[in-house]
Amino acid sequence: MALGSLLGGVLTQSFGWAAIFFVNVPLAAIGVVAAIILLPVDGTDRGHRRFDVPGAVTATAGITAVVFALVQGPATGWDGVSVAAVAAGVVLLTAFVLIELRSPDPLLPLRLLRVRNLRNGVTVILLFSATLGTLLYFETVYFQDVLGYNALETGLAYLLPMLAIFVGSNLGGRLATRFGLHLTLAVSLSVSAVGVALLGLVLSSNASYGVLVPALLILSFGQGSAFSTMFAAASTGVAAEYQGIGSGMASTGQQIGNAVGLAILVAIANRGTAGLTGESLRTATTHGLRLAVLLTAAGVVVTAAIALTGRRRTPVLVDAISN
Repeated sequence: MALGSLLGGVLTQSFGWAAIFFVNVPLAAIGVVAAIILLPVDGTDRGHRRFDVPGAVTATAGITAVVFALVQGPATGWDGVSVAAVAAGVVLLTAFVLIELRSPDPLLPLRLLRVRNLRNGVTVILLFSATLGTLLYFETVYFQDVLGYNALETGLAYLLPMLAIFVGSNLGGRLATRFGLHLTLAVSLSVSAVGVALLGLVLSSNASYGVLVPALLILSFGQGSAFSTMFAAASTGVAAEYQGIGSGMASTGQQIGNAVGLAILVAIANRGTAGLTGESLRTATTHGLRLAVLLTAAGVVVTAAIALTGRRRTPVLVDAISN
């Protein structure tokens, strides 16, 4: 993450914004080759299972339609296209549920939702992504549009926060081993909430980077610790043969949370900036960013409370899913 933020600034400054997309192509190719060479073959015989094409199509299209509407609606004033996208998304997701109930090999066995830790874990991941996961965008807007940093300077500004994330993510695993996943996750999120609230309070149109550092370090440390534990918490109690599906649910929640949270918070942050220029725009942008960041802090507090509801010890639930 630290290298990505720094190199993103270098690439953008040197070659333009499109470079951050092209650089992923060779990296992805290396990942594909490494996966083929390094990952062991799954020895379990799954030849009797069929891929749930109708479920995959309806789920993907339904989620895409809903997220598109939530992103596009605030920008266009909820015109006919946005309303139609919501309606289409609801219909497609309803069809997905009906397909999964009747399919002999469902993409998502709905009985998997009986696993409390998975259900709560996916909720935590979704809310984490909708709140803490959006801060990178707002911090970038603040650094560049308010403080006037260029792309490289913005990348350098992320080095200290990313170092704190690195430390937090490594320490989080050790704390979870000693104190339990859910308590560690809730405390980590609470620490993040303190840092986010502090960041919102110190944001101003003429703040120095040094003023921001304490808040950035606190929220990044808690964010790193929470990130390393929330996926483990979500998988606790899920039978081994369903870990892949549980991981897919968690990743889907992460992507939806990022898209929806960013769409909502951007709409809030941008209110009152239309038609403004110069110093008036910088001031209005700062006010909008502060409101979005403080709302993020409140959302992280709610996420921490939900994290505490998970079970500390849960048996591997095979019968509850397969029966």
